[in-house]
Amino acid sequence: MGNPSPGCGKSGRPASGTVTVDGDHIYTFPDSYDGSSPLPLLMGFHACGNPIDQFINLTRGSAFEAEYVRAVGRSSDPGGCWNYNSDIARVLRIYDDLMDNYCIDMDRVFATGHSSGAQMIVQILAHRSDAEHMSFRAVAPVAASDYGALQVPVPVMYIQGKNDTVRGGDGASTVARFRTANGCQTDSTPYSEVMGCQSSGKAVNPGCISYSGCSAPTIWCSHDDPAYSNTSHGVPCFAIQAMYDFFTNMP
Repeated sequence: MGNPSPGCGKSGRPASGTVTVDGDHIYTFPDSYDGSSPLPLLMGFHACGNPIDQFINLTRGSAFEAEYVRAVGRSSDPGGCWNYNSDIARVLRIYDDLMDNYCIDMDRVFATGHSSGAQMIVQILAHRSDAEHMSFRAVAPVAASDYGALQVPVPVMYIQGKNDTVRGGDGASTVARFRTANGCQTDSTPYSEVMGCQSSGKAVNPGCISYSGCSAPTIWCSHDDPAYSNTSHGVPCFAIQAMYDFFTNMP
């Protein structure tokens, strides 16, 4: 079952189910991890100024914690912002370490990130060698930016506030890059699989649509969650469950 990484069979579940290298990375392994049966991997990229374990915390208590190996890295910048040129070697090293020493389903590697971390995912996809090396099964960037043409098609759930005051827009130009890479038409239909939620006393509308004619599923959630100090720049209240459903339903 799955496409086992070279690390399958090397060792069992790490003590306490966690591997931590201070200032570099944290891996967590669910109770079901036995070192022989490959599990899906979620890679999480923190936002500027956020702790390394931002996505460990966001997914705590979720099905990701119970079913996925989770891996988060720390950017090299003292301020906690990801920089492609200085951080890509670290990201690739973490990926290779996971594949070489742990039991991962190489066909089910997923990535999410917030703000600077989402930008890092987009930049990986804008570099063909990196994108092909990591071979994400699907991604879910939250509030990224446009870094030019993406080099590979990839299933995506792109999430950004429709009035994101940090980005100064709704992410349409970034979505257009995914739409082009995935060969989508310009028309879309509502994507009703994502449920609304409550945030700061507000009933949040996820605002998700699915583009037509794509070679890979292309979802855009243009939401109205005011979170992140009322900037609509945060990870919205529906996001983690929506990501899990999107990733787990990949064929």
